[in-house]
Amino acid sequence: MEYKIVMPILSDTMDKGKLVKWYVNEGDFVKEGDKIAEVESDKATMDVQTFKSGVVKKLLVKEGDEVPVKSVIAIIDTEANKMENVELRMENKEKNENEKLKMENDKKIKNEELRMENETSKLDRPNKNINSPLSILNSQLLKGSASPAAKQIASQFNIDIEKLQKAGYLPTPAHEEDIKNYILKRYFTPAALKLLKEYQIDEDEFNLDHKITKDEVLNYIKENNIPKITPLSSNQKAVIKTVENAWSKPTYLMFDEIEVTKKEGIKLTAVLIKALALAMQKNPLTRSVLKNNKLLTYPASNISVAVSREDGLYMCVIKNAESKTLQEIHEWLKTIKTKRLTLDDLSGSTFGISNLGMFNVRRFTALINDKDAGIAAFGSLINGKIKVTFTIDHKILNGVDAAKFVNDFKDALKEV
Repeated sequence: MEYKIVMPILSDTMDKGKLVKWYVNEGDFVKEGDKIAEVESDKATMDVQTFKSGVVKKLLVKEGDEVPVKSVIAIIDTEANKMENVELRMENKEKNENEKLKMENDKKIKNEELRMENETSKLDRPNKNINSPLSILNSQLLKGSASPAAKQIASQFNIDIEKLQKAGYLPTPAHEEDIKNYILKRYFTPAALKLLKEYQIDEDEFNLDHKITKDEVLNYIKENNIPKITPLSSNQKAVIKTVENAWSKPTYLMFDEIEVTKKEGIKLTAVLIKALALAMQKNPLTRSVLKNNKLLTYPASNISVAVSREDGLYMCVIKNAESKTLQEIHEWLKTIKTKRLTLDDLSGSTFGISNLGMFNVRRFTALINDKDAGIAAFGSLINGKIKVTFTIDHKILNGVDAAKFVNDFKDALKEV
């Protein structure tokens, strides 16, 4: 019987998932609960497990590919026995060894190519007599197995197809793309080639009569004011969706200035989180979200915290903040900066906090995260005071509700 594993839905905004890594190979025997793959949503990465035992019959998605949610990514044969699995594993092992041997051979070929380049450092000039059919037909350079289009390009650049195929630099038969790739490596340094790809520049923009360096490509970019093209990351796409969702909410702002006393060895953000958590316990609407025309009020103070990491901006959620000590919240803030984020780390909040005080920002406004009832934006601590802006979802809290919450928050700061 076949058991199909699908790309899971990891968030409300997720429509596609990226297969980051397979933990198994085709032919492997897996038990219920084993990790199968690592996938990335628009917010975080997580492991996908199998809920049935069997042999991995087929992996349908390559590492790095993005597929729609609920798409089948792997098939497990639940009726295959372990003896069949041993045979499949042996076949798989042999396949992996062959691939490893191929990689080693490719490395040798690259080293040989570098040696050959050093021996023939003089670049051949493009053939100016290319328009002469007779010169093409009689050229000794056109020996070797290649398509007509590949031979045409090779003739223009005096490329000896047969010689390069014997040396392993070109496949047999060679096609137009193979010749073009060889020419690129021949006339551009690796750094220059990287810039061509990043800025999507056609190599025909340069005179291919010398080795083109990174500086030459950079000068071309500046002279022609060419922008660098960078695809959006999954995190950036998630932020865009969150922002668009936030702008659709009917919100209002409340401005205030609070007095805060710093605690030795404790992050200021930890103090603010703790005070918010205590105030949320007295104001149930701040622990509420709207869903299907119903108000869902949760018992815990789960707060989304804006965290800037090397891999992007995330709204990480600290759970049950009201019952945590300042030291525990402090440690959570340190850990969340570098840990591998899971779906649980990014979901379940009802109110948010953003602190830009460490960047000398006096006051700012923040957008509400996902389904949260509101968010508090904190500026710099100056003379024991901080300017704070509360952005509130009017669908959940009216002005009086929010005012009571803000006053309870200021009272809680005195207790923390």
